[in-house]
Amino acid sequence: MKSKAITTAGRIDEFRTALQQGIDGITRAAEIYVAAIDDNPQSADVFRDTFADRVAASVWSQFEAIGRKWMHPRLLMGGVSSGRKTTAIKRLTYSTQERIFERERFPLLTSSGDKLMLDILEATNDQLDQMCTGNHIRTLSEQRAWIESQAAVVKAEPVQVMPYTIESGRVKFRKGCQMTRAEIRRLLTEM
Repeated sequence: MKSKAITTAGRIDEFRTALQQGIDGITRAAEIYVAAIDDNPQSADVFRDTFADRVAASVWSQFEAIGRKWMHPRLLMGGVSSGRKTTAIKRLTYSTQERIFERERFPLLTSSGDKLMLDILEATNDQLDQMCTGNHIRTLSEQRAWIESQAAVVKAEPVQVMPYTIESGRVKFRKGCQMTRAEIRRLLTEM
């Protein structure tokens, strides 16, 4: 008689099923919580007291957000690579959050004017800043305007050139300048 060995792929399938059941359970619990506080706002305190040993006080607002479909339950689980990305996704509408977690790709305008289709969960911070604003994903024309505004900011900030350089314990002044005592002290500490 052969023994059935469970493969890693089999364990992954089991884990995926159990994880989805957990997410579904959290969603259902959040919906129950919201129904209770809609019926009686004081129920929030009763829930918090009853489950104080199992649920951190900071999580109840997230339960309400999940129950009201303001926040996708996968955000509660930490299913995003960075806090910055989590924050950006939380600000989006629930329907957009679902599209993101279904791994839909959204258009990203490149500096050359080409359009790339990008999974927001794989986006860099710069790409995320370009694509997401407030409660929506920017259109290509909004992204173009954002790129142009960022270029204007970079041009507007002149590089501060120090009026001196320090080399081998010597100060070489590039141009005539006036310095306060504090600036001279700082200069001496740099030497």
